[in-house]
Amino acid sequence: MTPFGVGALLVGAAALIIGIALDWLAFDLIGIGLLTVVVLGFAFVVRPSRLVIDREIQPPRVPKGSPAIAFLTFANRGRWAVPVAVATQPFGAERVRTVIPRLRGGERGTRAYRLPTTHRGIFDVPPVEVTRRDPFQLFQVSRKHGRPERIWVYPRVLHFRALPAGRQRHLEGPSSDTSPQGNITFHRLREYAAGDDLRLVHWRSSARAGRLLVKHNVDTSQPYSVVVFDQRPARYTEESFEQAVDVVASVLVAASANKAPVELRLTNGTVIGGPRLLDVTALIDHMTGVRSDPDGSLQGQLTALRRSHGGTSLVVVTGDLARPELHYVAALRRRFDRVVVIAVRGKTHPPMDVPGVRVIVGKDADEVHAAWNLQVYR
Repeated sequence: MTPFGVGALLVGAAALIIGIALDWLAFDLIGIGLLTVVVLGFAFVVRPSRLVIDREIQPPRVPKGSPAIAFLTFANRGRWAVPVAVATQPFGAERVRTVIPRLRGGERGTRAYRLPTTHRGIFDVPPVEVTRRDPFQLFQVSRKHGRPERIWVYPRVLHFRALPAGRQRHLEGPSSDTSPQGNITFHRLREYAAGDDLRLVHWRSSARAGRLLVKHNVDTSQPYSVVVFDQRPARYTEESFEQAVDVVASVLVAASANKAPVELRLTNGTVIGGPRLLDVTALIDHMTGVRSDPDGSLQGQLTALRRSHGGTSLVVVTGDLARPELHYVAALRRRFDRVVVIAVRGKTHPPMDVPGVRVIVGKDADEVHAAWNLQVYR
């Protein structure tokens, strides 16, 4: 009940009581009239509504700032007309309102509205709320329509130039059990599995071992990149952290060009992807909901990479860059053909020179984007 409804009920009841007590017909009529209006208004809003609304959000994954459209399909399944209504869509701290026109019996219609996607994150979109009011504005009832949906507002992905495949570090190329099987470089012998090419059977070794052994060849030309993201809040302002997230997402997409595998490491210990990952959707999904985290250290992740099999490219994204940490990065030059450090700061500082390491310093993602496209191929 609205404040007007409460007021009408109280005034009507008071007028009726005074009229009965004083035997005053005018007050009786006033009280009966107001109470009748209250009853009619209540009956109007509690009667079952024949308005049916369905909602669909497309697309469910959008880059920050790109359109995410909610489509409303509504219909009046009753015989009587449904008056104009307002559909309210809660979305985070905002509320988007859409007018549903008057519908005659059996009439249908559609409306579309844009959801605000100015902030990165994973958002649960609740059902649409439609509020009905009586003609006297004394009562209102809200009903929910549709089902909850979830959308991912991705970080902004800038067009970073794809990382080159790079040179091989040694004659036979990097190889390991996780390398994709191919026909370029011999890696080891392994037991025969159903479907293996019989031309790869090593008959002499199979005779000695008493079981079929095949040659496991690896493709040494496939690029493999590792991206390390420094989440520690002390390195960023709130704005520069968001800019750094945009940079990480852009680097992941650039590193995965032509379905090249990528691994994402965060300073809190999270590791996603690896040599077998051919689709970065899971990595971008994770970056969509990532938050700053004081746990862990950049040095710890760099030390862990010393024990890894390495790869083609290593990209480290951080905020305020400490020179001692650059030495840990430089120690990985023998593990990776290309090493890049990106520092996203609130203001630009002079670049740091470290032999064998490309250092890019930018005040935001756009400045890093320009420097990346200019420097990464040098």
